[in-house]
Amino acid sequence: MKKIVITTWTDEAPNISQLVRGHFHLREDIGNKTRFTMMVPAHDLEGMVSKIRVAMGYMDKNTLVEVYSPDFTIYPVLDEKKEKESQPKSVRNKNHSPIEQLLASIDSFERLDANILSLAAVASIVGLVGLFLNNVGIIIGAMLIAPMIGPINAFALHSATGMGTHVLHDILNIFALIIAFILFSLLLTWILNIFIPLEITNEILIRTQSSPGYSIMAIFLGFATIVALAKGIPDTIAGVAVAAALLPPALVSGISIALYPEGIIGALILTLQNIIGLMAGSIVATIALEIKPRSYSEEMAAKVILRLIVIFLLILVVLLAIIPLLTPSV
Repeated sequence: MKKIVITTWTDEAPNISQLVRGHFHLREDIGNKTRFTMMVPAHDLEGMVSKIRVAMGYMDKNTLVEVYSPDFTIYPVLDEKKEKESQPKSVRNKNHSPIEQLLASIDSFERLDANILSLAAVASIVGLVGLFLNNVGIIIGAMLIAPMIGPINAFALHSATGMGTHVLHDILNIFALIIAFILFSLLLTWILNIFIPLEITNEILIRTQSSPGYSIMAIFLGFATIVALAKGIPDTIAGVAVAAALLPPALVSGISIALYPEGIIGALILTLQNIIGLMAGSIVATIALEIKPRSYSEEMAAKVILRLIVIFLLILVVLLAIIPLLTPSV
């Protein structure tokens, strides 16, 4: 570190104030003169002196500049900066993405447009084929194209940053998308059954039975999606996991309405368990990762919104965990 002392007439002080901004400094007014004492890293000294020389060309010639080399300095800010710069780029990239970058990543999911609904329709068709053929591979293929992770991430990030209006909109988007899957499934099943006799396969039956364990699984999946997003990990794997939790039960709900009334309640409860579990897990992740807005006022608003959401989701998780225990098995 280098210590620079600049003594000038008080009238000339504004010229120096611009130079010391952003550096650790002290200003002293001594009669009709002002003294600035600033600390700069050794490697920045030459650049700073050059700037001072330029400024002095427009100032009184009695301005005095002194440079010292302290025997010892303790400046934690500089130490942290050096430590961060010394890290390999790959290590630095492991830090969480800035909140602005995270919010930008969910812009395209703030409303259900034609592209998202088209993907939902295609995923529904592929998923139905897999369910009726009892083919796990085809069902997984449907999960790959189902646009499920975006709305969940949007809900979590908007909640963490206190955007109440957006949160309500995200909740509507999530349930609207689930309803779209159910309606696509119901309509396609009804049409197909006119031409081809459809059978209730094992892949359909296993998704008409709900259990508290599914809520726990969904919470962990929701947590993982936000961790992946914050760490900059591609969302393909997390997206498939989310779709695995939501797409098949939603499609089975539509199938049950059309062909298998005994499975309607179980399929719908399972769908709701997974939705609420994913939402709860994503909120837990934002809290654990300390994802929050930058300003203090926004942070306070976000805490209020998060508190209300946590209470609401906790009640729903408990209710949806209890209902299957009270519902007789089919």
